[in-house]
Amino acid sequence: MAPIFSSSSNISELGEKELIARICRNFGPSVPPAPFGPGDDCAIIEKSSLEKNVCVTSDAVILGRHFLPDTPAELAARKLVNRNISDIASMGARPVSAVTSAIVSKGLSLEWLDAFCRGMSEAAQKYSISLVGGDIAAVDGDFFSMHMTLVGHTGGRCLLRSSAEIGDNVYVTGSLGLSFESGRHLTFEPRVEEGVWLAAQKCVNACTDLSDGLASDIRNIIPFGACVELDAGAIPRNSLGGGVATLEKALSDGEDYELLFTARPEDSSAFEAAYERMFGRPAHKIGSIKKASASIEENAVILVSGRTRKICGLTGFDHSDC
Repeated sequence: MAPIFSSSSNISELGEKELIARICRNFGPSVPPAPFGPGDDCAIIEKSSLEKNVCVTSDAVILGRHFLPDTPAELAARKLVNRNISDIASMGARPVSAVTSAIVSKGLSLEWLDAFCRGMSEAAQKYSISLVGGDIAAVDGDFFSMHMTLVGHTGGRCLLRSSAEIGDNVYVTGSLGLSFESGRHLTFEPRVEEGVWLAAQKCVNACTDLSDGLASDIRNIIPFGACVELDAGAIPRNSLGGGVATLEKALSDGEDYELLFTARPEDSSAFEAAYERMFGRPAHKIGSIKKASASIEENAVILVSGRTRKICGLTGFDHSDC
């Protein structure tokens, strides 16, 4: 595995145009020819590739925050693509096209960058994403970040965070916690098919992806004047080395990239059975949206365990702490 920085074979050997050409070569078949790919001031997204609604998201991977210097370049690249896809999936959409923007050290290893680009291409091809353009800038010091803007589409409705209703059941698509310890934050698969299917179900109201942690992200879907009650024993937890994630880790570790969604309780048994038939695993019902009984409960996460009911003080990752 190539080191991320090199004093010999690094990007300082190349001019900007040659460097961009090298990146595009490593992206391979995921880069369409101009004008629908790199080569102009803007890339054109073909009208035929878009349906009714267009969704756009943007996210990054930054050395030291989202991956470490000894992380294989291909896994860091896969994380960049898939964490953007997860946002698109949470809207009930499919990814289509992406542009990238990188800020890199002049000492960035060409071999490492080649591997990163190949990893991006493989992840993009898996979901039929075209890499249509981008930009790169070099800085001093040991630094690397790659940002992606991803465009998705859906022929039907988009799932929103703001559509949850009091009385809705709350579900999660998979187990939570221990993402960093297990390495799953680099290898997760975004829930694209689940998102598309959920958007087609009339009983499903709201959806978001779990990137900052359940205790943090769930607050984004709580409607005004409401709270969410979570059954502490129903929250699915990841296991590692014979151990199971604690409730605290399941609530606050973050980078789970599962979908969190709400559905009306009518015919919940039929909905849950249909989901399991479709995906071969259950949608985990972990709680419900309730009317807040006091001002202190508004927008609160309340943990219920047996007869005990208490407001959860845990939070996940907060971008204001950066």
